[in-house]
Amino acid sequence: MKITRVETHVCHARMRNWVFVKVATDQDGLFGWGEATLEWHTRAVVGAVQDCAELIVGEDPTRIEHLWQMMYRQHFWHGHGIIRATAIAGIDLALWDILGKVCGVPCSKLWGGPVRDHVRTYCHLGGGKMEDFYETATDDAKRFADLARKAVADGFTAFKSMAVPPTLPLEGLKPIRAAEKCVAAMREAVGESIDIMVDCHARPSPAMGLQFAKALEPYGLYFLEEPCWPESVDGLAAINAAVSTPIATGERVTNLAAFKDLFV
Repeated sequence: MKITRVETHVCHARMRNWVFVKVATDQDGLFGWGEATLEWHTRAVVGAVQDCAELIVGEDPTRIEHLWQMMYRQHFWHGHGIIRATAIAGIDLALWDILGKVCGVPCSKLWGGPVRDHVRTYCHLGGGKMEDFYETATDDAKRFADLARKAVADGFTAFKSMAVPPTLPLEGLKPIRAAEKCVAAMREAVGESIDIMVDCHARPSPAMGLQFAKALEPYGLYFLEEPCWPESVDGLAAINAAVSTPIATGERVTNLAAFKDLFV
């Protein structure tokens, strides 16, 4: 069995272009699908998938680790940059899809089998309406409370909000108090049995992120996500050490070495 071609299919989805990767084989009807979406980098990712395809066409698609290592290491520049890493990930997912079909089992079986019978889910405020999540102003605490009630009414026991405004690297109390009012309004609206998460989208500086984290700590957040620039591992560590709120990060990390820095 050999890989015959690698295709990209781009689908516009308002905020971003979804980039799907299809890996075809010489076995009739056997192919795999992966996803390589990266906001605002559509053409770059499509080109990177095409570059990686030159390495794997003609190869056995079930040699997944070998192909991953080849795509990651074959060129002078290794594949840990966000563009190449995303392209490799899309192809890698498609290869696992192929192997699952070859073996006739879900991919979870290939990875050791499922370890739980259910997965808890949470929603973003707005129930999928991106304007509610991304464009609700942080000076409108009442709107945050209304959206929180709606999430609970829809059956969710946890939700994520974007209650921290964009700031300069150093500002005064106004944005801190705005975020605090929004989170306080949500907590009052839904009570303590509902879990609230706040995503900062890595916009604050480490100094501002620390102030936001301390101001929001009394409201028992389930986690505070990316409270400062992801490049500032020391800043993340300082924030994590200063509050009891769990700190979430890692979605912008693309290689094992960078994850190691987070863990140590």
